[in-house]
Amino acid sequence: MVFHVLAIPVYPTRREITICPFTQKVYKFCKAMTGRGHTVFHYGHPESKVECTQHFNVVSVETYNKVYGKKSWRDFHHQTIKNEVHEEFNKNAATLIKKNKQSPNDFVLAFWGIGHAPACEELKDFHVVEPSIGYDSAFAPFKVFETYAQWHKMLYKINPKGLPSFTDHVIPPGFDFKDFKYNSQKENYMLFLGRMVDAKGLSIAQQLSKACSFPVKFVGPQNLKNTLEKDNPHAEYIHTVSHKERQELLSKAKFLIMPSLYAEPCGWALIEALASGTPVLSTDWGGLAEYNQHGKTGFNCHSLNEFYHAVHLVETINPSYCRKYAEENFNIDLVMKMYENYFKHIMDYNQHEKGIIKENCRFLKK
Repeated sequence: MVFHVLAIPVYPTRREITICPFTQKVYKFCKAMTGRGHTVFHYGHPESKVECTQHFNVVSVETYNKVYGKKSWRDFHHQTIKNEVHEEFNKNAATLIKKNKQSPNDFVLAFWGIGHAPACEELKDFHVVEPSIGYDSAFAPFKVFETYAQWHKMLYKINPKGLPSFTDHVIPPGFDFKDFKYNSQKENYMLFLGRMVDAKGLSIAQQLSKACSFPVKFVGPQNLKNTLEKDNPHAEYIHTVSHKERQELLSKAKFLIMPSLYAEPCGWALIEALASGTPVLSTDWGGLAEYNQHGKTGFNCHSLNEFYHAVHLVETINPSYCRKYAEENFNIDLVMKMYENYFKHIMDYNQHEKGIIKENCRFLKK
């Protein structure tokens, strides 16, 4: 198969840029699919470092620095899609993709959703796919969601009648488990890992730490605005960490706290914690409720009181079960096979031949 992968204009595609899950989606997809023998063309920032068949620069360093300055990748860059970087990126990417077309079945993968829509408007003779929707908009004819929760949430946004489509699917995020350190012996701290914004439930994590006199590490971009008062004697406030530091923090935490106040489309940190053998205490909606098995990999809570009691039950969660569950459901090889089957489904799908029986099927392990 041939994939034209549109990178995230906001950051170069590199392994260490953990602050942006969308950048990580691009990095992992390119690496895995190239390793599986597919042709992968990557379109992105000149300082990208990613395994692929061929990389193409579609935005200049000069334009990038003009818009985003020379801030560290550890700082959270603004997410607006209306700026010179996105304009230059989309214009150049569309031109190059048309030149690089290999066959009528080439795929264009818009990992940044509507941020890539201007480029995809010029590529209607390709299979245009949004391959990992973890946001609240969609434009492509073919869509993959990270959870059923997000797909169901989006039905009325992508179809006025709220009707699902046979070309929309759910494929969970995939992880290489060599990137995580399994540890059954935990240290005495809870870990908050993510964007430092109120919607992520910062106040709940803070109140819980104080109520239990339990150490908490708030790890994430400290340059974001929030109402969190840094007055907790049990708390550490740590700016965005490296891949290695993240690995250590996840493996040693007593549990990960994810008290998001909105319906998370997925919640990658949850899966990363389970891969490390670390239980998760989360709210009970969205992707968190779908992937956090209550009483098995952690607890899904509806109030501060429930979080409080979950802290005292967290040692009943078996770290080895957390790891096993993650390996069985989010292994990168398994997930890439799901994508391959989905792309075959798209190539076979014909609005006028829905009744035709074909030899291949995504259920078959070929």
